[in-house]
Amino acid sequence: MSKSSTAQKTGYIIRLVAINIVILILILVVIEGLSSYVLLVRDITTHSLAERRHTKYDPDLGWSNEPSLHIPNMYGPGIYLNTNSQGFRNSRDFDTVAPDGKYRIICSGDSFTLGFGVDDDHTWCQALTSFDPRLESVNMGQGGYGVDQAYLWYKRDGVKLEHHVQLLAIITDDFRRMQSDSFLGYGKPVIDIENGMLLVKNVPAPRRAYKFSWLTSNTQYVRRLREVELLERVSRKIGSATDDADPLSKRKRNEETRKILRKIFEDLKRLNEECSSKLALVYLPTLGEVVGSGPDEWIQFVEAESRTLDIPFINVLGIFRSLPYENVGAMFIREGQVDYKDAGGHLNDQGNEFVARVIYEALKKQPALSQALSLHRRN
Repeated sequence: MSKSSTAQKTGYIIRLVAINIVILILILVVIEGLSSYVLLVRDITTHSLAERRHTKYDPDLGWSNEPSLHIPNMYGPGIYLNTNSQGFRNSRDFDTVAPDGKYRIICSGDSFTLGFGVDDDHTWCQALTSFDPRLESVNMGQGGYGVDQAYLWYKRDGVKLEHHVQLLAIITDDFRRMQSDSFLGYGKPVIDIENGMLLVKNVPAPRRAYKFSWLTSNTQYVRRLREVELLERVSRKIGSATDDADPLSKRKRNEETRKILRKIFEDLKRLNEECSSKLALVYLPTLGEVVGSGPDEWIQFVEAESRTLDIPFINVLGIFRSLPYENVGAMFIREGQVDYKDAGGHLNDQGNEFVARVIYEALKKQPALSQALSLHRRN
């Protein structure tokens, strides 16, 4: 065989191998792309946003509960959710004046207060009433709320009710939510300070998320697609670095949030005093924060502000950290146990009952709170 024939044959083989490699790569790209779409369809069809089942657009708050709602299997078979005509997670309405002999507690907060994943009777707010029949609890928790929205809801609807204690329950994410004008694509109010006064901005809250609710609810899954990920990478390279990547910007943003929180705590104390009620701040545990230092700077801030303003502070997270980890893990919903987005890590029945017990014991020990509830009279 001549040298030219050998060279031609070698070149042919190389081209053939190259073509096959290209075809193989294209096949793998197509398979991966199809897999992305299959996973997208699976996630969208099997994981919905729980709050969309029981909330509606609210121009003042972004979203709030649909009134007079009954969902018998909200979080699974027999795990029900009720709302009363006032939009609270309770099975009955509340008169403006508390019944004789009853001591009313308003529970404000996010999904950990709402009781994500458990039925009405097993939220920590309702569980408080099992320790003393004279207690009556109003559940003003709402999924996705920051401290700002919890404050605005209480200011709008909570003060209408006679009550003796308001428990403002907080997780660390509630502070971060205050720093944005949306949550999972849904518009929300933003609170700022101008001339030393709290100013509510971005109201009425944008309604566009409710016009395109399907896309809004599934944005996080759409972003998983390789095409979208590629575009986002290019965008990040072309654009400037985000504030989140800048520690100085993050510290500045957190300091602004703390200034707003101080004003909110001051106003909540004032509102409660006008209602002949006592405000208490409650720091709830999340599973990821039970181990390690976690949100210590935020806990220290809340604790310091509570001392300055003479507001009782109940650090439930601190109690959880004192327990063996295996005991703590048993008090949270496992990932995949409840078929909604971000369901894993919320308190289960056992966790809610334990939180209620910690809060109840703290109510008895805090002089201002025990006096407000007259718990010291109990035999």
